[in-house]
Amino acid sequence: MPDRSSIARFYPDSYWWSGKERSRPRTARLLGRLERIYREFVVSDHVRFLERCAKARGLQSASLLDIGCGIGTFIYLTSRRGYRVYGMDVSSTAVRLARDLYGLEARQGDIGSDAWAGHKFDFVSMFHVLEHLPDAAVAIEYASSLLKPEGSLIVQVPNVDSLQATLFGLRWYGLDVPRHLINFSPAGLNLLLERTGFRVTRAARFSLRDNPAALASSIAPFLDPIGRKGRRKRGHLLLEAAAEFLYFILVAGSIPLAWAEGMVGRGATIWIEARRGDSVRR
Repeated sequence: MPDRSSIARFYPDSYWWSGKERSRPRTARLLGRLERIYREFVVSDHVRFLERCAKARGLQSASLLDIGCGIGTFIYLTSRRGYRVYGMDVSSTAVRLARDLYGLEARQGDIGSDAWAGHKFDFVSMFHVLEHLPDAAVAIEYASSLLKPEGSLIVQVPNVDSLQATLFGLRWYGLDVPRHLINFSPAGLNLLLERTGFRVTRAARFSLRDNPAALASSIAPFLDPIGRKGRRKRGHLLLEAAAEFLYFILVAGSIPLAWAEGMVGRGATIWIEARRGDSVRR
C-alpha cells in the first residue's frame, strides 16, 4: 500500500475546481459560470437524498458534517435548505476554496484528526471518500464517533459490480487508478458496515453527478475534465471550450443509460444511509 506522501502526488491543486481559474477572457468567464451551474444542478441530487433521510427520521432541520467536502458545493446547497452544515477535507486548497467561494465553516483534517472534536452531528456524509483510503473501517469508526446517538451515516462509493464496470473492465473510469485504493461491491460495503456496528436503512444505485459522468469518461477518457486539467497548456482556450462542450453532450446523452442501469440495481454508484444497529432497533 502506498504511503501518504506517495498518494498526495496524485492530488495536485488542479484536482479541485476553483471557480476562478478562467477569470479573464470572456469565453473563459462564460465557461466558468456554466460549469458552476452544472455542478450545482447535479449535486442537488445529493441534497434530495439527504432530505429524504431527514424526513424519514422526522427532522425538520439537522446538522451535517461532510468529510471530504472538497470545495463545498454539496454543503453549500444543503445550507440553503436550512441545514446547519460543516465541512472537513485533508486538502488545504479545498478548504480554502470552500471558505472563499461559499463562506462555509470548513476545517482541514484527516481521518482521526481532532478537527471537529467535541461536536456531534445528526448526519455525517462521506461522498466518494472510502475508496481513497487504505483502511475504510477506521474511517467509518471515526465518522461514528462524530454522530449523535440517533445519527445517520451517508456513504457513496463506486460500484465495482455495476454494468459499467462489467462492460469496460480495466478501462472503467470508476477504478480511477492510482487514486482509488479499494473497490467496493454492495455486498462488501454492507459487510463492512455491519462489522463496524451499522445497518443500512436506505440505498440507491443512481447518482446524477457521478453515474453519467463515469460512463462518459469511460467511453471517451481523453475528454475527462480531471485528465484534461493535468494536460492543459496555455493558449488553447477555444480547444478547451470545444472539449468541454463535447464532454457535456456526452454526459447528457449518458444520463438515460446510467439511470436505467441504476433502476435494475447495477448502477455505477453505491449510495447508502446507515445507522448504528442499536438505534435502528429502538
